Amino acid sequence: MRIFILFFLLFLSVVACDHQEKTSSEKEKEAVFSADSVQLITDLIRNDSANFRLYLTRARLNLKQGRIDPAFRDVNTALDLSPADPEPFMLLSDIYFIMGNLDNAFSALRKAAELDPDNEVPYVKQAEAYLIIQNYSMAQKSVDRALSINVTNARAYFLKGVSFLEQGDTMRAITNLRISANLDTMKYETYMQLASVYQLMDDTVAIDYYNKALRGRPNDERALFRLARFYQDLGHYDKAINYYEKVNQFYPLHKEAYFNKGYIYLVEEKDFDRAAIAFQQTTNIDPAYVEAVYNLGRTYEAQGLYDEAAVKYREVLEMHTNYPLAIEGLNRMNK
Repeated sequence: MRIFILFFLLFLSVVACDHQEKTSSEKEKEAVFSADSVQLITDLIRNDSANFRLYLTRARLNLKQGRIDPAFRDVNTALDLSPADPEPFMLLSDIYFIMGNLDNAFSALRKAAELDPDNEVPYVKQAEAYLIIQNYSMAQKSVDRALSINVTNARAYFLKGVSFLEQGDTMRAITNLRISANLDTMKYETYMQLASVYQLMDDTVAIDYYNKALRGRPNDERALFRLARFYQDLGHYDKAINYYEKVNQFYPLHKEAYFNKGYIYLVEEKDFDRAAIAFQQTTNIDPAYVEAVYNLGRTYEAQGLYDEAAVKYREVLEMHTNYPLAIEGLNRMNK
């Protein structure tokens, strides 16, 4: 759970991230687009070198592509040009977060809040940082300060919900996450967090929130896979398979989706032909996926293909010498 939370706190708050898998060509196009944009901003800077916002724009473009040093230089130039504006300090805090320098990040945010005390954004960012280091009391104070400035800040309620969740207060976490979702109906991470909480409680309300997340991102890998897994845990195997197939339609290298589908076919539906295909697809992606190799052996054994099963059990033992299930399977084949 905490890994899921930190993913959003660290990345969604710093730079705009695309949660869809990209092909190599899409990544190349994005890189070219970014490079072209940086060049365009650079040309504008030559004609208007005193415009600090142009430096901030170029810094953000470089930051999105992982170019920390030029982003850092541009932010400092912006600070030299406009030392009384809070915006450069907030972007500087993002850079320090990425660099792992939390002391300087907090210092930059405090300066931004000092320059613009009626702006809730520095306090929201402070709350994010405090949550990362698990200082919940300071995170709560920062969130409350942000909400005292803007009671409709959806991000602040999201962070408040996360804080309660990490402290084990599930009900208050749900309340604040719901408020966040109501304030911003396209808040993907809020829906995903709510879905995860309800899933941990084995509550089918999780399905509603996964579907809400998918409305904004219908091909989202994370939401599709987690919804499939939840249907599998509930015993709704047809629906689980349907969503695993959607995962593999959009993400053909998602080995866990193939594996889980194979497991359902093998254990729950006794459809050994389809199980064999699914496990074979898994091992095609990752030949060292031990559980998939073993289950392919189990499938062959169930089909009466004992020689093929023995081969797979031996492959497992080559990867893991003392894998007990493979040893038992090979002993059955030897008999």
